[in-house]
Amino acid sequence: MHFFRNRFLTIFLAVIFSLVFTKYYFLLTHEYYENASSTKMAEFEADKVFQKRVLPILLANLISEFTPLSLDHSLKALCVLSSFALLFGFHSLLHQTGAQNPHPIYAYIVFIPVGWNYLAINAIYHAYDIPTLAFYCWGIVLFLKRKIFFFYLLFLIAGLNRESTCFMTISIFTLLFRFPDRLSARAIWYENRSLFLHCFAQFIFWFVNKGALEYTFRDNPGTYYEQTLSMYQFLVNLFNGQPSWPYLDVSSFFGNPRCFLTLFACTWILLPFLWNHINSHAKKLLWIIPPYLLAAALHANLMESRVYHELNIVLSVAIASGILQFYNRENSVRINKKTILPLS
Repeated sequence: MHFFRNRFLTIFLAVIFSLVFTKYYFLLTHEYYENASSTKMAEFEADKVFQKRVLPILLANLISEFTPLSLDHSLKALCVLSSFALLFGFHSLLHQTGAQNPHPIYAYIVFIPVGWNYLAINAIYHAYDIPTLAFYCWGIVLFLKRKIFFFYLLFLIAGLNRESTCFMTISIFTLLFRFPDRLSARAIWYENRSLFLHCFAQFIFWFVNKGALEYTFRDNPGTYYEQTLSMYQFLVNLFNGQPSWPYLDVSSFFGNPRCFLTLFACTWILLPFLWNHINSHAKKLLWIIPPYLLAAALHANLMESRVYHELNIVLSVAIASGILQFYNRENSVRINKKTILPLS
């Protein structure tokens, strides 16, 4: 009975938190681009770069058709479900990447950078943002648990939400790649043959998924990728205290480009202090940062805080595992000191 009470309380708190997060997410953000609006998406007339991320609007349309909920309420319901799935997915990811018996409270750590990046210093809403985070967590969890069928099912569905599923593959590769005793191409192949085959299969699925979506919406206006703004000019404006998109009011903190320096709620400051306590799997996940930033520099506006999707997760995994390991060690030392008998 004690187990069920705790389980019920965990789920109840997660539901309440997801509802509150969704409420403020929709209060503090808005659809900045007319050609990316929910209405245009629902009519499949949005610009290519947005319309190809079609999953949330398909589900919202389906919910609206079979329930009394409007399109707006359906999108909010999906956000609640995505936030709930993110909490449990992140908690499971912590466990699968080596954290020892993480308490459910550690799951909420992920919403420190997520809340800051998506609510505080961001004002732009896209329906596929929060689902991206949940898909990333559960994709890695399913693969690490060797639930291969469900992983590929999720991988294909997640590809309809956003094309960044490729970072799922990169993360799996960094987590599971093993160096053989003797470094040679042959030894590396035999040591990691299964991993290479899975990554190749995921690349094929990713490419086919992406190609099919681009072909489906080939007649939509716009291009498949945004033309990025100058990050160099943004940094110049930042250090000069001048307005620069998307921070256009230097008289307030959240309208000043300098607030961009608080990205991830400054949680990255903790990394050097926790480094020795962060487990090896969490450190391996950090290897996706360079390819992610490279891809984002080519196809996204780096000054837009909401574009750092999967990096919120890998940073949070590292910090949560470091805090948990530090707490466990300190607690172990405290217990050992208590059990040492005084000299007679």
